[in-house]
Amino acid sequence: MTATLEYTMESEDFIPKVIEIKNLTKLYMMGEVPVAALRGVSLSVNKGEFIAVIGPSGSGKSTLLNMIGALDRPTSGTVLVNGTDISTLTDNQLADLRQSVGFVYQTFNLISRLDAIGNVELPLSIAGVRKKLRRSKAEVMLKIVGLGDRIHHKPSELSGGERQRVAVARALVNNPAFIIMDEPTGNLDTKTGLEIMEFAKKLNREQGITLIIVTHDLEIGSQARRTIRLRDGQIESDEVNY
Repeated sequence: MTATLEYTMESEDFIPKVIEIKNLTKLYMMGEVPVAALRGVSLSVNKGEFIAVIGPSGSGKSTLLNMIGALDRPTSGTVLVNGTDISTLTDNQLADLRQSVGFVYQTFNLISRLDAIGNVELPLSIAGVRKKLRRSKAEVMLKIVGLGDRIHHKPSELSGGERQRVAVARALVNNPAFIIMDEPTGNLDTKTGLEIMEFAKKLNREQGITLIIVTHDLEIGSQARRTIRLRDGQIESDEVNY
C-alpha cells in the first residue's frame, strides 16, 4: 500500500517565503564611533502576507527596508530574498535582484513631464520590453489601481491619492515578488491615507500581492494583517492583527 502525504497550505512549512532574515546586524560609522542600526533581527515574510513595520525615528526601519529591498548589505547575519543570500551578490547581481522588488515611496517619485502611463512604463522600458507590450501592460496596471480613465493625465493633474496609485501601478508592472511601501501615506491627508491603505488591503486580498509597509504611524500600521514593531534596532513585538 502506498502511503499518502497530506498537508494543508496553513502549515508554515509549505508556505513559500519571500524573505528570511536571521540574526541581522548593521553597523554604521559616525566618525570613528560604530553605531548599531540593527541588532540581531530575525524574521520571515511568507508569500501573500501584508506586513507593517513600525517604530519611532531611529528604530532601524529604514535600515531594515534597505536590507529587504537589496539596497544595502548586512554587517553580519543572513538576508535571503527569494532564497538568494544578498551578502554573496556582486553589485550587478544586486541590481538584477532589485528588479524583483516593487518600491513605493512617500514622495511618489513620478516624472512630471510624463503622463500616468508613461511613468508606469518606465521599469519596463529600462528592462528592454518592446514599446507595444509595455504600453499594454502599463494600461492594465492602471486599470487595476482604478485609474483606467486617467492614463494620459500628468502628475500635476492628479490628486495625491491618485499619484500614489500611479506609483503603486509602476511598482506592480514588473510582476515583483513583493512590494515595499515606504511611508506611503506620509504626504497625504488622513482621509486619503486611509483610502490608500484600504486600496493596499484590497490588492493584497484580491491579487495576492505580498506587501511590506514601513511607517511611524500606528493607525496606518494597524491596517496591516501583521505588525512588526522595532525599537533601538531590535524587534519589540511581532503580532497578527486579524
